[in-house]
Amino acid sequence: MNIVQKFKQGLQKSSSYLTTHIIDSLKSNKISDETIDEIESILISADIGLEVTNQLIKKIKLSRNIQVKNNNLIFELLAAEITSILKESEKPFLNQNILNPNVLIFVGVNGSGKTTTIGKLIYRLKDKNKILVVACDTFRAAAVDQLKEWSNKHNVDFFEGRLNQDPASVAFEACKKAKNEKYDYILVDTAGRLSNNINLINQLIKIKSVIQKLVDEQYLNSILVLDSTNGSNMESQVKIFSKAINVSGLIITKLDGTAKGGAIISIAKKYQIPIHFIGLGEKEDDLHVFDARAFSYSLLNLDY
Repeated sequence: MNIVQKFKQGLQKSSSYLTTHIIDSLKSNKISDETIDEIESILISADIGLEVTNQLIKKIKLSRNIQVKNNNLIFELLAAEITSILKESEKPFLNQNILNPNVLIFVGVNGSGKTTTIGKLIYRLKDKNKILVVACDTFRAAAVDQLKEWSNKHNVDFFEGRLNQDPASVAFEACKKAKNEKYDYILVDTAGRLSNNINLINQLIKIKSVIQKLVDEQYLNSILVLDSTNGSNMESQVKIFSKAINVSGLIITKLDGTAKGGAIISIAKKYQIPIHFIGLGEKEDDLHVFDARAFSYSLLNLDY
């Protein structure tokens, strides 16, 4: 299965919602004012966001005199414009020519799929890299156990502190070990938290601050994991976490389980933060490198 087929399969719910409703709106071979209004409503209801919707509608209006004998003409027009928006977010995951460990601090709200995402990344990175997985959620034994299970499954090293130990001190000790023992990647799991809980946000800031004492800024990455089923509500999470710890990249999970995949476009347009991976299923190999064109065309059920 090639990348487009994988994306089309994973984005089926979002694609079905958009394409079915847009096809229903194309009642004639010409793009009328009524058709444009209907498409505008469809895009907004798909959580694509007002700013992006306005941009897409403007593009349609410029082509309104085209005879629409094939629905794909509209879809191709939209897909090309969405690709241009998302292209800025399509950037390499990390610098592979590393002299120091690459540290990835994973943050996100409860239930975003953060720990599972770390497990999937272990699967992707383990064959060519020495990895240390760090459990900084010291208040929930179950969270530590889940992360340890992923580490043991893929035979990578695991670091945990004491129950209720200061998470920042765990992160510091782990990074010190990783530097001394020449690890390639340090994957730091943090406690799932509500983005509006100031005490927990301050805890994240402290974790990042102590790691900065050991690791050069260019090798320190704050990865925000977002649950795509939250749709446009993801934007507020991006805003709060970015303000607190300067989020360097995004991973979007559970896209196969929602019709709200279009919300990614609005986030990309507004924040211009790299989208490193998207989750398109439950299996450990269902975490895919973000591809702007594959995403855009799959969202509109197109091949290219």
